Amino acid sequence: MAMRLKTYVHSECFIHDLAAKTRAEALREIVRVVAGKGIIKDQAAVLERLLERERIQSTAVGSGIAIPHCFTDEIADLVIVVARAPGGIAFDSFDGRPTHVVFLLLGNRQEHGLHLKALARIARLIKSTAFIERVVAADSVDGMVRAFEEEEAKI
Repeated sequence: MAMRLKTYVHSECFIHDLAAKTRAEALREIVRVVAGKGIIKDQAAVLERLLERERIQSTAVGSGIAIPHCFTDEIADLVIVVARAPGGIAFDSFDGRPTHVVFLLLGNRQEHGLHLKALARIARLIKSTAFIERVVAADSVDGMVRAFEEEEAKI
């Protein structure tokens, strides 16, 4: 049976309106929200790992999407956050377009294979431009969750 992302994305891991305008601000804001939910404790360490990954190469994949990710001992399993940035974020995308949807993955080093499966599944999910448009147009977290679950059910 295929991996299901919804196992790792809970409604509290959806962020409807990121205020950030830059990549670093977006990562800082998402990490702060995740810490506020009690999912991680050491915000500084997780943020530094994410920024370190971005220094190697931007995780903005174009078409308004970024998939920042890192490993951390802060969590036992995989955590996926879906964030919507209606104003767009300068994420250093290769196509030069602003990022409007961020899929942030935090994986435990022991679960390397799970992390890779999640990245592959997200890559399949974002092939649907209609899905991304629905997430960006969502007027609530519930709308984002619904778009996510309906699209994942198709793949």
